[in-house]
Amino acid sequence: MRPRQPSNIHRPTLRSFITITISLIVTVVLLCSICFFYIKTSRILQDNSRESITNQLDQINSLIMEQIDTIDSVIPLFMSNNLILDALEAPLSKGTQDDKRFLIERQMSYIYTSTPLSGRNFTNSIYILCDNNAVFHTYTSGTLEDVNSKIIEISKIVDTSQTGLMSFPLESDSGHIYFARNLYSSNTGRHLGIIVLNIDSAKFMKYCTKTINPEWFITLYNSDIEILSDSGRAAQSLDLKNLLTLPNTGITFQEQKLSGEPYYIAARKLDELNLISAVAAPKELMLQDLNATLKSYLLLLCVTILVALASAIIISRAVTKPISKMVFHINEISNGSQEALPPMKLYQEFDAWAEAFNDMLSKLDASYRENLQKQLLLKNAEIRTLQSQINPHFMFNVLNTIAWKAQMLDNEEIYQMVISLGELMRMDILSKNDSFITLEQEIEYVKLYIYLQQMRFEDKISSSIRIAPGLMQYKIPALSIQPLAENAIIHGLEPKKGKGRLEIQVLETDEHKMEVTVMDDGVGFQGTAKMESDTKSTHTHIGLKNLNKRLLLLFGEDAQLRIHSIPGRCTSVSFTIPITESE
Repeated sequence: MRPRQPSNIHRPTLRSFITITISLIVTVVLLCSICFFYIKTSRILQDNSRESITNQLDQINSLIMEQIDTIDSVIPLFMSNNLILDALEAPLSKGTQDDKRFLIERQMSYIYTSTPLSGRNFTNSIYILCDNNAVFHTYTSGTLEDVNSKIIEISKIVDTSQTGLMSFPLESDSGHIYFARNLYSSNTGRHLGIIVLNIDSAKFMKYCTKTINPEWFITLYNSDIEILSDSGRAAQSLDLKNLLTLPNTGITFQEQKLSGEPYYIAARKLDELNLISAVAAPKELMLQDLNATLKSYLLLLCVTILVALASAIIISRAVTKPISKMVFHINEISNGSQEALPPMKLYQEFDAWAEAFNDMLSKLDASYRENLQKQLLLKNAEIRTLQSQINPHFMFNVLNTIAWKAQMLDNEEIYQMVISLGELMRMDILSKNDSFITLEQEIEYVKLYIYLQQMRFEDKISSSIRIAPGLMQYKIPALSIQPLAENAIIHGLEPKKGKGRLEIQVLETDEHKMEVTVMDDGVGFQGTAKMESDTKSTHTHIGLKNLNKRLLLLFGEDAQLRIHSIPGRCTSVSFTIPITESE
């Protein structure tokens, strides 16, 4: 350690020098300019604020109506599908109802993915309620719904005499808005049913207001609906609705106090939807925009700048010289050309700072080396340990099934099962050598597993896999989807009486992340949870616990498993990880 410099030499402190000098200069400059500035600002900013907010309202209204038109325009695509049209016009026979329902709902999913709505990610689900009592439903996101109760509530609300697009909320689902349209036969004009789109109101508003200043807020409301761009502004929105007065036509611009703070408000009624849209901007924020007043006092500003500039040159030379010297030495240390800072003799603060910095460098270097080795060893050991664990229950069941079929049948099916099992075991061994594999490889592994389970249970289990375009070549942790499929089949579908369905979907979120969801309509369990690494649950499987711990180690808490289940109905397990092409 370098010896401490003697402290009896009296030198001025940097804080006192800068504080006194800058305070004197800034005080004189501000006193000359501030009076003139605020006289002109109050007159100009009012006009600028009105124009800015009303323009923003027009843009948002235009974008909202564009989304509504898009929602309305995709409905004919469903009516143009012969399979859906046949189901609307003629009732399904009881014997073919399940198979037909699966085909129709799959067609609904395909049609949705081909529309612009699928890229905007604010549609949750689509319902078709036929007059022949048939109901078809497809999910467009990973969020589960209580379908039966919503169908009953929708049927009570929708007016079958309306010919246009209808919008309404549900009492049981305040976070969503529903758009519905009555369906008629193109040949006879007979009413066939209703199509309903479930829209996530928060995502819808986020999409429509993505260009707005985050300090502003938007509200879209009527007597039944209220959608806010910022859920934290509910109190301000309530005051706005109570205080706002609207003309019969056009935009109104007002200044009101919301929750005790002054706001500029622009509002207009959207007659097509019977909704009122309003933009509110804090008055204080709008007054910060000084650009419109620069021309008014440009001459005075130039004079004050010249005075301040002359003083700033003197100050900057005195202040920046030791700082530049210190920055130079720090860069040398970062490049490895130097090991410590030399003494800084101009100001006391720099001397003390250089000593403390050198002390910190030596301690950090020793601590960093030690901790880095420990963390690398611990992380690698835990990841390898978790990847090496596998539940033999599935392998034994499959082998028993193959042995039974070998005794009872002479069929090519046996050969395919043996080949698939061998491939599955081969991929399992290879995955232990690689921490990350492509999504395509993981899906092939999952397909082999599902195939063998379907052979085991014969026609009891059906499955579907939906992957967003362009995701197949991205990397994910090895054996990250298969444990979810295994858990769904063993704990959800196997105990269920009758047929069951397994759905796997991989989507890209708005934050450029990969969201993996595995859903089943099995026996379910009580509760909804974000799984912790040490969770004790009879429903979960050791594979899920290991997967959850791996995700925590690799990506942090945001990646851990999320479990949502409705007892006796369904279960959904999902996780979200960053999209990456490497490990």
